Amino acid sequence: MFRKQDPYTYTQFLTLYNNPGGVPTPIGLLALDYQVALYNDVQVLNQNSVNQPQNQQFIPQCTQRIIIQNAKTADVSPIAMAQVANDSFIDYPVLLTAGVKIDISSSDGLTLNLLDYSPHTVNTAVQQSTSNGSQTGQTAGASTSSTTGSSYSQSSTYGVSVGVGSGMTASAERTTTSTSEKSNTSESNSSNASGSDSSTSASMSVKDWGAYASVSPNSVSPSWLFGQEYPWNAVQCRYAETGESSPYEGKLPMYISTSMANNLYSGSSDNNSVFLYPPSELSMYGLNFVMKVSWRIYVDYGSSTEITVQSPINYYTASHNLSSTTTSGPTTYFPKVYMDGSPAQLTVNLGAGYVTPSTTLDLNIMALDPIGVNSDSAIVGFIPNKFIPLPSSSGSAPKGFTTIATTNDLMIQDTTKYPSGAASGFTVSQTCLTATWNGTEQLSYQLTLFFKVTDSVSDYTLYINIG
Repeated sequence: MFRKQDPYTYTQFLTLYNNPGGVPTPIGLLALDYQVALYNDVQVLNQNSVNQPQNQQFIPQCTQRIIIQNAKTADVSPIAMAQVANDSFIDYPVLLTAGVKIDISSSDGLTLNLLDYSPHTVNTAVQQSTSNGSQTGQTAGASTSSTTGSSYSQSSTYGVSVGVGSGMTASAERTTTSTSEKSNTSESNSSNASGSDSSTSASMSVKDWGAYASVSPNSVSPSWLFGQEYPWNAVQCRYAETGESSPYEGKLPMYISTSMANNLYSGSSDNNSVFLYPPSELSMYGLNFVMKVSWRIYVDYGSSTEITVQSPINYYTASHNLSSTTTSGPTTYFPKVYMDGSPAQLTVNLGAGYVTPSTTLDLNIMALDPIGVNSDSAIVGFIPNKFIPLPSSSGSAPKGFTTIATTNDLMIQDTTKYPSGAASGFTVSQTCLTATWNGTEQLSYQLTLFFKVTDSVSDYTLYINIG
């Protein structure tokens, strides 16, 4: 049993590591799901649209799920009251920055268009609604709905969900409606419909945290900032207190407002009743965030169809405790907040050390249809206009080629290992494929066929005609 989109998909499950003091420590999980589709551009603007540019076009989609556990507070049993001076919550997550970008710094002939991404900006807002109506034999009513921002709404939960099928969709809605309706309807309806669909979706909920998205015009890629907004707002509180020491290594004391401080403790000066409140539930027990992005990629003929997708993740933790002051009266307690002065860059172990998560994809191979999806046979004919030159060193003629069946289910590629400066090879033009052979060069010419088979029961036959 497999999913319909599996032949076009690659999935990775990786362990995320924090590296305090250079010692990698598992902190969470990273799930990456990539899906690639070949795109045939049939959009028409004017008569010039008849002449299509010499390139290939793909639509890759990436879904990234980040799961981080707060191992220090995994226990949900009641907390015993300690001495007030020792009350504290240590090293809980408060900020997370994440991105999904395609490395185009070393890629010539690659153009990106950002199609969609999710989530868009979501903050802790409170939705209020009022309605009134009267009934006098007939029903008349009116309702209004409005959304206002609030940073201190402990009970606000927001969900973000995007479905991925033939395309990716994301929506956000804000409405204000006023309706008056009177109707008398008699209707009879009958329908018979059939169809099939395949889709996947992933969702997350954000409780007392905010999600803020931005798009870089240089990398044409989105990045996200996730931050705790209740009981104290780590996104807004960006100023560190100067001249004051911190009991936590690497953390700085932060300014917070009086209203935020009141959310962190009981507010009493009585030693028997002063206690500290915990951070948000996500900060206490762990994070689970989902990000999605899709691009349209143009790859010029002669350029590589391999892309590298990078997923940089930066992570901030915070601590808060009770501090005290003693004057002529009783001892007064108040909460103090401390946050990392610099982020931890989370890494994964890909076999060559602990590095930023990245994956290299071959768009041509991932976008191939499986054999049998199309009603026609998978046939590659060596005919003009079907050859794609492979990348070559600057200033030299192409040495290899790729050709793909019209049905997009069979690809042939010249995988010969040409030495530097070799005179033998292939030259691609719009009218023909020209081969140059040098008898003094000892080369083993090699052609590789790429295809996908999902039917493991039927028999397949490969015919090669050489004329």
